[in-house]
Amino acid sequence: MLNQKVPIEVFHPDFLESINISVDVLRLDLLHPVISGNKWYKLKHNLLEAKSRDIKTILSFGGAWSNHIHALAAAGKHFDFKTIGVIRGEKPKKPSATLQDVESWGMELVYVSRSDYRRRYEPEYHQILLDQLSLQPNDVWVVPEGGSGELGVKGCEEILASGEIDPIEYDQIWLAAGTGATAAGVIRSVAGQCHVKVVSVLKGAAFMEADIKQYLDDSLSDCSLNDWSLKLDNHCGGYGKTTPELMQFIVDMESQCGLSLDQVYTGKVFLAFKKEIEAGSVTDGSRVLLIHTGGLQGRRGIAS
Repeated sequence: MLNQKVPIEVFHPDFLESINISVDVLRLDLLHPVISGNKWYKLKHNLLEAKSRDIKTILSFGGAWSNHIHALAAAGKHFDFKTIGVIRGEKPKKPSATLQDVESWGMELVYVSRSDYRRRYEPEYHQILLDQLSLQPNDVWVVPEGGSGELGVKGCEEILASGEIDPIEYDQIWLAAGTGATAAGVIRSVAGQCHVKVVSVLKGAAFMEADIKQYLDDSLSDCSLNDWSLKLDNHCGGYGKTTPELMQFIVDMESQCGLSLDQVYTGKVFLAFKKEIEAGSVTDGSRVLLIHTGGLQGRRGIAS
């Protein structure tokens, strides 16, 4: 398994000039050339569980540009698992760069209608898929979309430790959220020692609060100034949506800091942080950690 130490870098773009706030970035995107970011932590314990049961095939779900599907296919090749990706929508005439990658790594792709895809969490639908693939349930380990679920959250508890980070050294930790599993793992590992700011990249994601809370014990489940909070207004129009402001910000961060961000996750959380700085909402003298959760392969989808 991948156990490399993750680097931490000082972050000092123009919008932090003349401000007494110290900011670091945990570079999960540098964990591995392909199996990078938070997706590895979500996969780790799923792969270990499958291995412990002597299961050789992993099946999961995602879209045409899914970071999760990309990481799963790469991990399958690296650790000698057969992988199956259930892809939302009809097979495209020209597959995305992500789908081309995963097929080259040996992943079997199954395209399903959007209505069928909405059943991706139903065990009954899993059985239908397995029947179509002539597979038995005991021969396949099913990972939820995005690597969510208790095993994914368990892996995300290791994120801060991978950078040898003591959360008590920070006042705030910021990260993006799609399913909330990464956020839940980080919140559990922080255990109330600093405030975790979770930025939803989905529009209308008030439900995510409950999705995160289900993985927390009673001492952490309530949003409070000492534990964590969910920001719902920084999605730039919804999942995968962009704005000119977001795209210009991504260009600016690359030119000012040499830091690559993607348009789906990391660009939005870093931009949300900038706006909070400009609003004067971050206390003078604060020390902040921004988690770069990877996903840079998805940048190729900007022009698609």
